[in-house]
This record gives sequence, structure tokens and C-alpha cells, in this order.
Amino acid sequence: MRKKSILLFLSVIFALFTMVRGNAANSSGTLYNSPFADEIHIGVVYPVELMDENTYLRKGIELAVNSINADGGVLGKTLQLIFRDDQNNTHLAMQIANTFFEQGIAAVIGHWSTNICYFLTDIYEENKTVMLTPAATGMNLFENDYRYAYRMIANNRVFAEAIAGHISEAGLSRTAVFYSDDEYGTDFSSVLEEELSKLDIIVVDRVTSITPVNIKPIMERWRAFGYDNVIVAATMPGIVEPIRLIHEADGGIPIYGADNFDRASFAGVVGSSIESVYKASYPLEKLDFDFLKTFRDMYGHNPNIHAISGYDSVYLLKDAMEAVGSSDSAAIAEYLSELRDYRAVSGVLSYDNETQEFYGFNVEVRGSVPR
Repeated sequence: MRKKSILLFLSVIFALFTMVRGNAANSSGTLYNSPFADEIHIGVVYPVELMDENTYLRKGIELAVNSINADGGVLGKTLQLIFRDDQNNTHLAMQIANTFFEQGIAAVIGHWSTNICYFLTDIYEENKTVMLTPAATGMNLFENDYRYAYRMIANNRVFAEAIAGHISEAGLSRTAVFYSDDEYGTDFSSVLEEELSKLDIIVVDRVTSITPVNIKPIMERWRAFGYDNVIVAATMPGIVEPIRLIHEADGGIPIYGADNFDRASFAGVVGSSIESVYKASYPLEKLDFDFLKTFRDMYGHNPNIHAISGYDSVYLLKDAMEAVGSSDSAAIAEYLSELRDYRAVSGVLSYDNETQEFYGFNVEVRGSVPR
């Protein structure tokens, strides 16, 4: 909380500076979403270069916008995207958030990591601008009472429940966990252990580093503990070598992951190790057929979880604006907070005011059959 207070203080200083700098522009009527403009602008912010290489988020977002505009737009206006690259840097992300506010953006799809979103939720609340993250899964994101911050992806507990259930149904009971010592790894591994314990699945060991140097003693220890599966709570690209090393040491052992496995380059870089890998994600056969066909026709491959989240985010904002008859962010936020039984590509979603989360995502574990 001390860290958050310091960053919020810095953001206030920056906001005061940008307010003075932006007054002339705002008073001259150059807001993106002026009532007299023929466009509605949505901000999209994430680590662009890194994630465009590894995910299909941008493809899902752009497919949705192109489809909406081809069908007449929103409220008689064209939907336009304003892309910004926050480089997964907190201070840069704060600057972008305040700039979006100055420019009158209707809503923001972003940011990427839980850590970045955690520090920005208060800024979006103060600016009264909807922030809809398509990627941040951490459990601490909504620890305060927010009206403008939303998540359009299943959280870590939903993924953990799916993985634990699959492990239990497969008759496995002794898990080794490889996790990264960062926001994602510590949060996901903690929630995983809670869900595994509910099903009497024992975590026999936890490691934060698997390398060619230490793989032999790690595997000897895991075998001595009688492990029968591995869960990876870390992200690309840091998961590639550990998965390969585990596969080389014990090729038949099931390896589980969640949205961290659902990257465009995952199968290619992991190689033959993919045969023993299980992924908790949105099952393709349960997706909307028209969306799936359109995506395949456009890009020549299946969507991944981030393409789906991006697509759902755009359509949710579009439907919200049409429902309230306005691109006003406060009206959009009010609509989202009362949303029930909304049919998205990722599931039939409803908003829970107590947890401040959408629930109803179709998350299932798919992959090879455990030995």
C-alpha cells in the first residue's frame, strides 16, 4: 500500500501538470468524443510490441471494430481506436491514462498486467473513465470499491479451479509447482494451492528456477516425493526452457498452465514438449460460430484467449453505449455494473457487485491424455 500511495502521489503531480498543459486544447473543443464529432474513440493500451508478437489481442480488437463499423458503427458514429504503448511501465501507463482523460476517450481497453492495472485503477476512478482490462488475471485487482474498473477475462481463481478439477478427475494427486517470483507467479501459485487443497491434491514442492544446471536435483527430489504432474505459474518466454527440460527428464508427465500458455508462439517454441501440455482456456467448440469463422477467414488461424477477450471488450462497450444511448463513460460504467446474462464469445457473463467481477466464462482444460 505504501508503494501504491507513492505512485498515486506522483500521478497526481503529473495530472496537475497535464491539466494545465491541456486546458487550452480542451477549451478549444478538440476532445476526441465531442457530441458534435462523427467518431467515438476508444483507447487501447498495452505493451504493444511485445504482445503483438505473442498474442492475438490486437487482431481480436480490430476484427470487432471493423465488423461494427461495417454494420453502421455505434449510435450512428464510426468507432475508432487510439493505440498507445505503455511498455508495461507503471509511470508511462499513468501518463497515458491521464492523457486519455484529457482527450475525452469514451473508455479504455487495457492495461495488460495485474501490477500495472493495480496502480491505475484509482486514476481511472478519479478521471471517471471506464478501464476494461482484457488480460490482467490477478486476484488483488479489485480490493477497493470501484465503479470504473472492470476485467474482461477470467481471473486466476477460475483458471485454478479448472486445472485442479482436471487433475483430480485424471486421478492425479501430487503436484509440483514451477512459478515465477513476480506478481503473476506468486498470485496464481497461491490461488492454485488453495484450489488444489480443496480436492486433497498435495503440492509436493515449489521452485522458481529450472535450468540445465539444477534440473537433475529438482527431478530427483520430485521423483522422491512421488510427483505425478507439474503446474507452471509463469509466463512466456520464461516458461519455454523449463518445460523443455521437464519434458526431456520425464516426457510423459502432464504439465498444466492457463492463459500463460495461450500465446501465439507457444506450440512452436515448446516443440515436442507440447504433447504432454494441458491448457486452461476458452474451448473453441463453445465459441460463437460466426466469430470463429470470421476470425479464421480473416487471419488464417484460430483465435487465442486474448483475441477473444479483445473482441468481447469492444462489443461489450459497443452494446453498453447503444443501451444507454451515449458514449459517456459514467453511463457506460453504470450499465456494466448492472449487467446480467450478457452473451459474449467467452461465455454468458453477469456482473457480481460484491466481488466486482464478471463471471460465467467458459474455461476448460484441454490437451493430451495423462498416462
